[in-house]
Amino acid sequence: MTIVWNAQRVSEGLAEIDSARGVVLANIKKLLDEYHGVEKSLRFYDILLGDWVERYLHLVYVASQQYAIGEQNSESRPTSIAIKPTSDTAEFFEAHQVLPDLMLATLQVVSFLGTDSVRVVDDEVTITNSAVRGWRDAIGAVVLKLASLGTKPKIVFVKPFSGRTPRAWVSALISWRRWARQDDFNFSISLRIKIDAKWRHKNLGLVSTETKLGEIANALVAAFLPVCALEGFVEFKAKVDGARPKRFEHVYSAQALWTHFAFKVLVAEWCEQGTKLHYHQHGGWYGLDETHVGELYESRVANRYYTWGWSRGNGNSSPLPPVTRSVAKSAKLFDSLICFDQPQQIYRLQYFPLPGTLQTMYDQTAEFVRARSSKTDLRIRLFPGEYGSQQRDAILRANSGAIFDSSLEIFSQYASSRIVFHSYLGTSWLETLGSNIPTICFYDVDAYRFRSDAKDLLEDLVKVGILHLSGSSAAEKANAVEGDLDLWWMSEEVQTARRNFVNQYANFSSDWKEIWREHFTKALKISQ
Repeated sequence: MTIVWNAQRVSEGLAEIDSARGVVLANIKKLLDEYHGVEKSLRFYDILLGDWVERYLHLVYVASQQYAIGEQNSESRPTSIAIKPTSDTAEFFEAHQVLPDLMLATLQVVSFLGTDSVRVVDDEVTITNSAVRGWRDAIGAVVLKLASLGTKPKIVFVKPFSGRTPRAWVSALISWRRWARQDDFNFSISLRIKIDAKWRHKNLGLVSTETKLGEIANALVAAFLPVCALEGFVEFKAKVDGARPKRFEHVYSAQALWTHFAFKVLVAEWCEQGTKLHYHQHGGWYGLDETHVGELYESRVANRYYTWGWSRGNGNSSPLPPVTRSVAKSAKLFDSLICFDQPQQIYRLQYFPLPGTLQTMYDQTAEFVRARSSKTDLRIRLFPGEYGSQQRDAILRANSGAIFDSSLEIFSQYASSRIVFHSYLGTSWLETLGSNIPTICFYDVDAYRFRSDAKDLLEDLVKVGILHLSGSSAAEKANAVEGDLDLWWMSEEVQTARRNFVNQYANFSSDWKEIWREHFTKALKISQ
């Protein structure tokens, strides 16, 4: 039996994970406090490992569901398992295509044969600072550091956006240098650490078919904790503290809470001493999804949480436009189709196509490519990553001459596109809508579930032809407006629906520099 991971299944899983999260985090606090001989707050460990706990719980939940439907199949059950803990959280996240099978096998072995059938590998592993930067950003960092010499900034910006550094950001930091500095904490660290297999094995527990999710997760967590948080933590923290001994009163980021462990070590400790953490939504799905674990985690640990326009009524949340890449004026050379994909092995629960609904997305995309009729070339941009060839093959069966091209930087592709189509509702459709680029999207209703206060705005997008529930419907609309795209896109009803939506969910602004200056000088109580 195969589980169909549709929106209903995802909702059930997220509810169970939410009930287990506090229990697991409290247990991790207890284990690590005892191991390191310290007493840290729960928030300290939430900043440090909240992202890891989330993904770990998703893996345990999915494995428990698969175990429940296949537990009678003793022929495929392993008799022993070897586990090598990942060096850091980034490595754990990167292993998303192998960890689901490992987690299921571990659950089967422990449940039927006990913990003696689990061997934690006692190798040495290398821990490094997982944050990296390109040469352009390295040069920019030097320029910004030189510009801030002799100043005493109150706030440090760490990974404030994804992708290449915009010129506008460099000019903004130079003008703010008296009170702000950027430092992505990209300093070099490399440690060789021996895995404490004896401690890990001793702290494994038994599980059974009746065990609750939190209890299962706690029983297995000792085997999976990243080495950087256990055996290597003291030495890693000493290196990090030595690299950045000065504590800032305020820290801002929009990227670093996920996998940048050096950042989290510093910020977790600084927040214990009174530093205020400012964090910003960094992509799509936030605010729209009925439940979004990234949103919950980030807003939970931040002192101030910034969104792209929406508010959930959380006292620490407020809208703030993100650092916005401008879409340069360019000749419209082609149309674009921006695609999404995921592995066939499920590693996290979210309201987007997952195993069981992925095939529907592939079929919808093929329907769109088959039904679209235009003299303008369609450049198809596949989702980055290795997810197999199913989507590409489906598109080629629909149109053997399909053009696949991801050579341009994404905003350059937007700028060169007459119209941009999206096969999913993530970040890219918010970027094109927010930039007022003609946009048509299609999605599978069985894969998504939206918060109630977004539904009217989404329905308005359906009414004006931006949002569609099938690939064929999206192609039909594209064909209908082919003759005069601007007449449709710039019509009052389309622009009103677009503006109302982006004000809440893609509130980009070309004046973001001035808005940020006013906000942060007020928040930091700086006189101009």
